[in-house]
Parts: sequence; structure tokens; C-alpha cells
Amino acid sequence: LAYAAAARPSAGPCGLRAPADFRRSFQLSEEGAGGARNGGEGGVGGGEQEEVEREKAQKRLEFAVMAQHEVRRTSKGYSQVPSGEHRLEPPQNDIQGFIKIFSEHKILSTMLFVATPAGFGSHYMDMEPQYVFACNFVAIIPLAWLIGKATEDVAAKTGETVGGLLNATFGNVVEMLICIAGIRNGEIEVVQCTLLGSILSNLLLVMGCAFLAGGMFYALQEYNQAGAAIQCSLMSMSVFAIGLPTIYTNVLHQEAEWEHMVEVSRWASVLLLSIYFAYLVFQLKTHADLFQDEGESDEEEDPPDLSMGTASVTLLLATVITSFSTDFLIAALETTVQTWNISKEFVGIIMLPIIGNAAEHYTAITVAMKDKMDLSLGVAAGSSCQMALLVTPFTVLVGWFYGVDMTLNFHMFQLCVLIFAVFLVTTILNTGRTERESGVLVGKTNWFQGYILLVTYFVLAIIYFFEGPNHKHALADSY
Repeated sequence: LAYAAAARPSAGPCGLRAPADFRRSFQLSEEGAGGARNGGEGGVGGGEQEEVEREKAQKRLEFAVMAQHEVRRTSKGYSQVPSGEHRLEPPQNDIQGFIKIFSEHKILSTMLFVATPAGFGSHYMDMEPQYVFACNFVAIIPLAWLIGKATEDVAAKTGETVGGLLNATFGNVVEMLICIAGIRNGEIEVVQCTLLGSILSNLLLVMGCAFLAGGMFYALQEYNQAGAAIQCSLMSMSVFAIGLPTIYTNVLHQEAEWEHMVEVSRWASVLLLSIYFAYLVFQLKTHADLFQDEGESDEEEDPPDLSMGTASVTLLLATVITSFSTDFLIAALETTVQTWNISKEFVGIIMLPIIGNAAEHYTAITVAMKDKMDLSLGVAAGSSCQMALLVTPFTVLVGWFYGVDMTLNFHMFQLCVLIFAVFLVTTILNTGRTERESGVLVGKTNWFQGYILLVTYFVLAIIYFFEGPNHKHALADSY
């Protein structure tokens, strides 16, 4: 068998002959095999000699196999040995790139070309506010997907640091635009609910769907425990940053203290931004291995579909269009909640995060079904950290710019919901820990944990759904 294994590579693909180096290694292996046969003819008395000859023959065969692999790796006379995975070739031009993007996502492409014009048309034709809200609500979903795709293609052409900053910034640009529109229209309540809702949506809905979907294909899925612990620590830090101003405001019901709280929120937001940028350095540079699957760094990424210039223009246009759609959406909100008999809290905590997190939902679920739980967890928990440490302080600073008292006071009930959600997720991510042979500490998930997170989110949605539009009984107005 060893003789045959060494003889097979003597001809390359399509009948090409092997280089001379390999033919010499083949002769060595043939001599070694012959020596092993001759050693066996010496009878019982030549046992030691026979054993020595067999060891020599084995070493020669091993050398032949090593030479074979070296030829396959370095020789230009052979085509590349197939790895079993087909790597997609990049489109030849941007037109083919757009065709590929839209053909692979037909539903989102249809929504983009239908709902986006409908959203603009409903606004400028002075249609009923609920129709303007509905059309622009649907339009933002494909726009968020297009922004995400354009950001990926731009980041693929830049360095690791610039790409990480682009993904961090434009990954939450929809939520940022919604919050800016809310501040400009004086909807501070909706802005705070949107910020909290995005954090809860990523922690409970996105992570729950990822665990449940992945658990349908794998009984247990592993993730890097160290990276998950860092993200849990960041979420605990966000609870601390939001909780202290909220408790402080609710304990001291004084106008003078409120002015102090506005200043505290603004300077605390600056410090929270510093934590987030330090986290980027930690994640992308100094401790990148904590947030990767084993062997993930060796995998080749798919090439971008668009060129650097086209992707940048697409990103800019999609962002501008999204800013108009969010303005139309927020402007029609007040009348919509009265017509649909729902509360602003339900819109901010449940509805608006869905359109902002649609891309995260899709990515986290698909990679979880491929058993890439570190990536899935990074999307879900990482997006929550971005909302708490980037978008929330950014929104406070935007309110400072517009002269609006946007603070970190998120009211007691919302704070309690956030505390319970972070506690539940932290408990789940710190159970079932084991250690691999390499010494890496890993956690394990299953579909039942995902179901627990989903049920928790649905209970929260039911509470806000039955709250109603009556401001006298709004949870956000209760102290």
C-alpha cells in the first residue's frame, strides 16, 4: 500500500509528469520497499537486521510522502490541489457586482425599489400619517441592508483599523439617524426607548434566534468564553452608566438637581465613548484572538462585489436617503400611535429596533446555523455594546449640540428591564464552561437557552403593547 501511495503522484493532473525532485524521492521509496522485502528473507536468525531494514524503509517512505506534499505546495508544474471549497471569483465590474448583490437578495431588493419610492411619495403627496409611517418603516429595512453591504465592501479595501471603525460607525447608522430625527422633532421619549429597545433586541431577540436556529442543527455549540466575558463586562458597565443617573434623578425630585443631571449625562457620555474606542483597540488589535473561532483567521474572505469608489458612493447615497426616511417616519409618529392605539414606548422599544437590527438578525442567525458561534455572539452582544457605549452617548452629545436636554435618565421601569436582561444573558453565557485541549476556556449553548431569551423578549413586548397611548399611564412617565 505504501509503495502504491508513493507511486500514484508520479503523474500530475491531466497526465503531466512530476518534476525530477519527486522522481528521485520515488526511487528512494522504491529502494526502501525493496530493502524491507529483502530483509524479510533472512529468516528468524536475522531478526535484528530485519527490524533495522524495516525502520530504514519506513523513514524513506515518510520522506517520499513529505516530498510529495512539498511538490504539491511549491511546484509551478501542478495546478493547486483542490481544498473542497469553491472560492467565488469577484465580479469583473460594478454593474455585475450590483446584479450579483440584488439577485442574491431578491426580497430585500424588491423592498428597496418599491417601498423607498413609496415612502417618499406618501410624504410629499400628504397622505395620512399612518401610511407615511408604514411606508417609511418598510423602506428603512432594505436601506439598512444596503448600508451594511456597502460598508463591508469599503472596509474590505481599507486596513484592519479603518475597516473596524467603518463597521462600528455605519453598523449602527440607522439607529443614529432615528435618534437624530427624534431629537430634532422633540421626541426624547421615543429616542430613549429606541436606544433601550435596540440593546434589548440584540440581547434577547437576536441572540435568542441565533441560539435557537443553531441548536436546530447542532446539539451543543461552543464559543470563546473570554470574549463573551468581556462583552458581559461592557454590558454591566452600561447598566452602571445608565443606572446611576436614573436612580439619582428619581431620588432627588428637584429642578436644580435636574440641571446637574444634564451636565453629568453629557460628560459621562464623553467617558463612555472613550471606553468604546478602547474596546475597539482591544478587539481589533491587542486581543483579537478572543473574538475569533479557532481557524477563522486562516479562512479566505469572499472578495467585495463593488469597487472602492462605487461602494463609497453607494454608502453615501443610502445614508442620505435613510436620513430622509427616518425624518418622515418620526414626523408621522404622533398621529400614528393615536390611530393605531399603541404607545410610543412600544414603537420605540419593539418596532423601531426591528428595522435597525434587521441586518444583525440575518447575519447572527445564518452564521449560527454554520456553527460559527463566536461570530454570531459578536454580532448580537457586540451590537448591544455598540448601542450602549457608542450610540447612546453619541445621542446625548447630539442633544447637547441642538440645545436639547437629552440625558441618561431612562426611568426606573426601563432601567429594571435592562438590568434583568443583562443579568439573564450573563447567566446564560457563563454556564456550561469547559476547557479545550489547547487550554482555551469555552462556553456552550443550546436551543433551549435561545427559547428562554425569546420568551423573555415576547413577555416584554406584550407589556408595552397593552400599555396604550394614554400618556397619564405611560411607563416612561412613571417615577
